[in-house]
Amino acid sequence: MENVCNINGSLVPEAEATVSVLDRGFLFGDSVYEVVRTVDGVPFAWPEHWQRLHLSAEGIALQLDLDEATVARRVAETMAAAGDGEHYVRVIVTRGTGSAPNIDLDYAPGPPTWVVMVRPAPQVAGRPAKVALVPRLRNDRRALDPAAKSGNYLNNVLGLAEAKQRGATDCIMLNRDGSLTEASTSNLFVRLDGTWCTPPLQAGILAGITRGLLLQWLTEAGTPVAERDLTADDLRRADEMFLSSTLRNVGPVTHLDDRELCGPEGGPSTRELMALFDERFARRMAELDAPRWRALQNG
Repeated sequence: MENVCNINGSLVPEAEATVSVLDRGFLFGDSVYEVVRTVDGVPFAWPEHWQRLHLSAEGIALQLDLDEATVARRVAETMAAAGDGEHYVRVIVTRGTGSAPNIDLDYAPGPPTWVVMVRPAPQVAGRPAKVALVPRLRNDRRALDPAAKSGNYLNNVLGLAEAKQRGATDCIMLNRDGSLTEASTSNLFVRLDGTWCTPPLQAGILAGITRGLLLQWLTEAGTPVAERDLTADDLRRADEMFLSSTLRNVGPVTHLDDRELCGPEGGPSTRELMALFDERFARRMAELDAPRWRALQNG
């Protein structure tokens, strides 16, 4: 399998893919993106990812100029060019270069730049994590709302670097009010008094696709789950915890600030939840994602 890109509809090997140095995505991180992974060649939860791409674009006042079917066909063409196997797909939309060559913050309307990147899917589903609660705060949602999945990830980059300096594999960040938010690229769930708890969107987090599905599937299964404000003390007294994301699915947290919580397979409640997730994941692929993806390609 090869790494392949689609730049505004043109296929090119990743090593040869370029965008203009005047592109605002390069200059300012002025872009939005989504990451999906495939199962049997079908992107998982594509409808939710497509909807969130639109919401992210609205969040930064970026007008998307392509419809879903067009983008889906570009994704399919790029996957076909990359070759057989399961794929990591990244769809990026920048504000483009605008209509003027000036390098300043003010932008003139112009066509967006669309990039589809396809690589072999990394084998990280279920990967355990060692987390550290770092001093760096999550971006305030009143300044740059983390709910918009933008290309401006410096806050996450620095938080992750701080965690790794302490021997962890990921960070947990608080917001300015002292409430828990999320990890560098994953949402957080902690088990408190028999309930799986996750910070609410209002805490300043990304509305994770996997997080949303977990809230739905746990509720349907009758497992106690809640969105609520959480503190550092809540994190430290949690029985179990895990991170969730598109690539990770459900990844047990084995250590918090050098304190061992469980082995790499997770605690008993986490293992039970992982089995539930795998069952619902497979059902969803067969009943929703695969038929809808085929319909997009044929429509």
